Amino acid sequence: MIDKASKLVHHNIRLPIMNVRSVRHNDLTLVEIHDLKELEIKELEKNYQVSQIHIDDYIQGQQVPKIEVSKNYTLIVLDFPYLDTSSEEEGENLGRSEVGVRETIKKVITTPVTFPKLFFTQAEKKRIKTGHVNFFVGSDFLIVLHSIRTPQIDEIYEQCHRTLRHREEMMSSGPSYLLYRIVDVLIDSTFNIMSAITTMIDEIDINLLKEHPPVSIVEDIASTRRNIVFFKSMIEPALNIFSELSEGEQIQMGTTNGVYWKSLLGHLQKIRYRLQGSYELIEGISRSHESLLTVRTNEIVKVLTMFTAVLLPLTLLASAYGMNIVGLPHAEDPNILTKLSLIMGATAGMMILLFRFRKWI
Repeated sequence: MIDKASKLVHHNIRLPIMNVRSVRHNDLTLVEIHDLKELEIKELEKNYQVSQIHIDDYIQGQQVPKIEVSKNYTLIVLDFPYLDTSSEEEGENLGRSEVGVRETIKKVITTPVTFPKLFFTQAEKKRIKTGHVNFFVGSDFLIVLHSIRTPQIDEIYEQCHRTLRHREEMMSSGPSYLLYRIVDVLIDSTFNIMSAITTMIDEIDINLLKEHPPVSIVEDIASTRRNIVFFKSMIEPALNIFSELSEGEQIQMGTTNGVYWKSLLGHLQKIRYRLQGSYELIEGISRSHESLLTVRTNEIVKVLTMFTAVLLPLTLLASAYGMNIVGLPHAEDPNILTKLSLIMGATAGMMILLFRFRKWI
């Protein structure tokens, strides 16, 4: 039996829920909630005995990745990264915007100071942000709770909703297997983010070798390094969770699904290895960039120092004769300007030859 998007059926109870979608096959119900409000909270508490503590933690954004066993279900909280292309500041929940950040960015863009605009106006488009997804795994239901509709979860729901073949494939082996299918799709989607990070590192590497690297390369290095560290912080807790599941430490999740949890664990380990390699690469690029900056700065300082060294005696000589001091040699000579010019030119030429002889230029 499949419900319409505006109805939820479980234990012979029907309530109009705007942000709840459900599909039922055999004895298993898949419930998808993308925006938790008062009606949804009442439904979760009444028909699924979801703890108010867990609901409050989700609403307040205080959850961390974990697996927690309750009387009627097992709660699994996972973080999944996504690349945000808007100007929203980093929030606790997936896709949640903040007006204050838009105002801050607006001030940065309109301020007459050029430095912040030069370096940071594009940073938000490259940032990885966190999406929290809660899975409530019961004996005959799986509730997926997230702040907005995640495309991967939405696609799985639509497949189960539309065709019996997908319901048989995903929902006939119990809630744990259905959980595996959903998490597997979510983890696989993170490989796209890994590819984006790799592409960014390649672009930084190419720009670094240009004769005049773009100023934004500093921002790109900092943003990429931050994204990798942020990504790793989301992967590590998930590794612990699925390590426990694959080793059978969570008996309530079943003892026959170990191969599925090991598969997810293997995917996460692969992501961690790639992240570690990317982090070492961006660190090496960062050190190379700092070395190149030092070399270029030294070249500039060397040129300026040579100019100063050449002009200093000439300036001293010109200043002395410009003060009209009585008794200077040949001060009354009508050809003094020509003589001084020749002396100054010869002095500059000799200093340049000396620099060339010492291979300073």
